[in-house]
Amino acid sequence: MTTTQTATHEKARAFSTGFTVVMNSFDAVTRQGLANDKLLLKLYDLLSPNSLLNVTDNLTTDDASLVPTAGTIALRLTDKQGDIVGAVFYTPNSKAKPIVIDPTGYGAIVMGELNKANEVIALDTIDDGIEVHSYLMASDKTIIVSPQKTNQHLKKMVQHWSSAAPVTVPMTLDNKGLINLLAGVNAKALVTVAHIVTMLQDDSYEAILAADDTQLISLQDTAYYPEWRDDPQLNEPMIYADGRFELYHDGLFFVKYNDDDPANITFKFKAFICSPIEVIAKTRDISSGTWGRLLQWRDDDSELHTWSMPLALLQGDAREYRKELASQGLNITTNPKQRSYLDTYIQNYPIHKRALCVDRLGWHEAQYILPDGAIGGDGKQLIVYQSAHAINSTIAQQGTLAQWRDELCKPLAEQSRFVFSIACAFAGQLLALLDDDGGGFHLLGSSSMGKSLSLKLAASVWGKPDSYTKTWRSTDNALEGTASEHNDSFLPLDEISECDPKVVGKAVYMLANGQGKGRSTTTGHNRIAKEWRIIFLSNGEESLQNFMAQAGQKTNAGIEVRVAHIDADAGKGLKTFDSLVLADTGAGQADKIKELSQAYYGVAGIAWLEHITSDKAATTATARQLVNDFMSNYSDLAPQAHRVAKRFAIVAAAGEMATLAGITGWQAGQATTAVMTCLDNWLDNYGRDGEHEQRQIIEHIKAFIEQHGSSRFQPCHIHMHQDFETKITNRAGYHNYDTGEYYFSTSTFDEVCSPFNKSKVLQVLDEAGLLNVTESDRRTCRVSLPFKKNRTRVYAIKNEILSCEPTKSTGTAGTTGTTHTQKGLGTVPSNKTPLGQLGQSSSIC
Repeated sequence: MTTTQTATHEKARAFSTGFTVVMNSFDAVTRQGLANDKLLLKLYDLLSPNSLLNVTDNLTTDDASLVPTAGTIALRLTDKQGDIVGAVFYTPNSKAKPIVIDPTGYGAIVMGELNKANEVIALDTIDDGIEVHSYLMASDKTIIVSPQKTNQHLKKMVQHWSSAAPVTVPMTLDNKGLINLLAGVNAKALVTVAHIVTMLQDDSYEAILAADDTQLISLQDTAYYPEWRDDPQLNEPMIYADGRFELYHDGLFFVKYNDDDPANITFKFKAFICSPIEVIAKTRDISSGTWGRLLQWRDDDSELHTWSMPLALLQGDAREYRKELASQGLNITTNPKQRSYLDTYIQNYPIHKRALCVDRLGWHEAQYILPDGAIGGDGKQLIVYQSAHAINSTIAQQGTLAQWRDELCKPLAEQSRFVFSIACAFAGQLLALLDDDGGGFHLLGSSSMGKSLSLKLAASVWGKPDSYTKTWRSTDNALEGTASEHNDSFLPLDEISECDPKVVGKAVYMLANGQGKGRSTTTGHNRIAKEWRIIFLSNGEESLQNFMAQAGQKTNAGIEVRVAHIDADAGKGLKTFDSLVLADTGAGQADKIKELSQAYYGVAGIAWLEHITSDKAATTATARQLVNDFMSNYSDLAPQAHRVAKRFAIVAAAGEMATLAGITGWQAGQATTAVMTCLDNWLDNYGRDGEHEQRQIIEHIKAFIEQHGSSRFQPCHIHMHQDFETKITNRAGYHNYDTGEYYFSTSTFDEVCSPFNKSKVLQVLDEAGLLNVTESDRRTCRVSLPFKKNRTRVYAIKNEILSCEPTKSTGTAGTTGTTHTQKGLGTVPSNKTPLGQLGQSSSIC
């Protein structure tokens, strides 16, 4: 019927005096009156009798606004006391939105009994409310539904109802906005992986609550949870002074609440501190010292960062630790007072979880420590790397192991330099197991030979090649830090020409010896020097000898033993390649390798760590046996050559073990064959027989004589009378034309020997039969010299030194090493010929 103006005003007056009176003036609807509307029929069947009303008139609100409710079906809205505070008006079979009149703003559609002991489940749509109620149908559960699908209305409804009964708000993991909106409300969030209606189709409500992937979160005490958290208990607010620290999706805040707000959700003060950061655990070393905090955060690219920060950094200049956090992507406020809140939060956050901190990456008992975690062990104790500086780890992964292995690594199985380089990338982890100090290799060759490509291919084992590969262009102090970060692992160093030739010798010693400089603290106490064991692979167009010579420095045997030079040219007319397998040309193959190594990387290194940590004792035994098998083919080497060959053997063992683990895709023995080829190339240039330093000494003295000749050696004739003394500038000694011997003064011979020790030089020359000795205790000879009254004591070097060619007795084909035939592990034949030791004249000159 159509309401008259008088009737409308009567309804308006009744409305203003009480909504219950207005609604009770309408009759209950019959089932036939619902016009087969599906939603209304469901409500009719679920709700108590007389819940749906047949509204015959339009209504007016308190401000005299007309509401077109005539011909609608009304559903009462109730408050927590059960009073009618409003209604929702539905037009049957209409697509128009229902009309909502709720002057309070917190009215709810109620399904079930109103009982203060009941759990109240709050939902935001009528359809969800009907479904949940129909699945539960429990006397101890009350369903309330927000009549308006707005978050603010839902929040107000939950606030109102939660003051009288426990309220639970179901939501899913991806509904982050809702949980953030309700933070601080006295209610619980039931967070499930799927929508509550979907979950109830298969499980009971009790089973959902007990599920491992379900979280029941107290909204009153907990702020928004970042999506990467596994344990929500780590995010509980921390009370401090007259406020508290709260972690939201958009940052860490220090918050003070308005005490006048009964729901305690209105901020009186909210100070931004930094982007979200979490305190995961308290850290300490094995002796309960060096305490710190394990921190975790994400940068603006959503990359996860982890740092075990020493607490000592908070007691000095706090700017230093904040710089580290900022450099790793944490956004920190520029407000000085608010910045200080971060110090308080990190130091005092009430975390009970403990972690053991170590100060070295690499092996720690049965676990292998990475900058952001650990691999291996029984998992009973969390072990983390703690450093005064947050490491931006270059260990990264892209693609799958199968892609890296089958498309990139396996096709290169017969490329000696590339197989050797890849095997080097696996070798660093075996050094500690075999108690070896490690060392380096240097790929030597002209520009565009493929040296850098070999390094970056090896780097793809651990991370993105361009990022993981380091450069020589740094100070020795910087290299010390780099080496420490690669302990028990592999370090590729590109282009030695970028290093200062004055420091490269010291840098090589430092890298190979595995120990940094000793330093003192501000109190004068000695700091513990950094230590490491690494396999490093270098490259360059020049050898270390030539490079250091540019700065007037000479190399000695120690350096050349620590860094074995290998010709980058494989000797097959294809530069670094032995054959073409990925393209028709060398350039095309190089491009293909570069493309694939940029697409797939890092997966092989992690697979390798998982393999060798699964049984450390078995890994050690296997590596030791493989090294012994390899070295059995080189039993004729002198001590220095043997030392270098063992480093090659470790590389071969690593390559074979990675193959047996299914990581490389090579056949058994292929890694050994490639490494033997490279070792033979080194032996071709270095020599198998005797000490390399001895050959260097002979070459050094020979070069001095040849360089200066008559300009610094005064002629000396035994059977010829001399009337005058030949003028020689800066005389080094005498040349006896009759015997061919060169005499050096005992007082000036040190200059000639430099940089070698004079005693060592005399020993080498004497043992090589190149020294004329009449006083064996001094290795000197007394001779007559022009214009000298008495016979003079000199060092007499025989003329044979000028025709002396210290042999290297390679026994190999060409200058690039023997081409070995692969016959499996332990069966690779040796084609080495036992050679005499340096000191026997037959093998020297």
